[in-house]
Amino acid sequence: MALNLEELWKSTLSDIGVTSGKGDEWFSKIIRAYADDQRHYQNVQNLEHKFKNFEMIKSSLKNKNAMALALFFHYYEYDPKLVDYFKKNIEHFTKFSDECKIPTESDLFKDVVKMLEAVDTHSTDEHKTDGVYGSDDCHYFLDLDIAILGSDPEHYADYATRVQREYSFLPSTMYQALRLKVLQNFLQIPNIYATKEFREKYENQARTNIKSEVNKLK
Repeated sequence: MALNLEELWKSTLSDIGVTSGKGDEWFSKIIRAYADDQRHYQNVQNLEHKFKNFEMIKSSLKNKNAMALALFFHYYEYDPKLVDYFKKNIEHFTKFSDECKIPTESDLFKDVVKMLEAVDTHSTDEHKTDGVYGSDDCHYFLDLDIAILGSDPEHYADYATRVQREYSFLPSTMYQALRLKVLQNFLQIPNIYATKEFREKYENQARTNIKSEVNKLK
């Protein structure tokens, strides 16, 4: 069955007791943002890809509703020229919570904010230590964000092309240098993925894909 983002959104809001029309308004705003013509990678297609992986691991999560909300708001506002866009999305989530009567002192609110803040970390001890796994929701959230790295070569090539388009404001030589640095950092750490599920499913393919792109960029 095809993934339906609107059904996932409504199911999540129903689970947390949000029944006002504000929820529908926010879904429309979120989808409009992801569907913007300027989005080449962080778009609706990528959001759907993340939720397909979310379905695979949601039974392992401590707060699946918080994870779902964090995924929707993660790239609600996105500008590749900025490194702290996640702060703006925490502000958007806070506004959503206020309008939908989600208390800021609730575990749900705190867990979503914690995950949105985690994107500024990227690499944790679990990524840097052989044989160590992360099992908390923040590690699953980080792994969902880079699951695409372990996709089949055709999809990975499409992903790499889309990422480059999002950075078309950079001179090609600068983009290549920055992209190489990011990719080589992935290859230098023991674990690209922190959680057991993602590491077993995607780690080897991700390293193969990344090495292939590195060779092309060189």
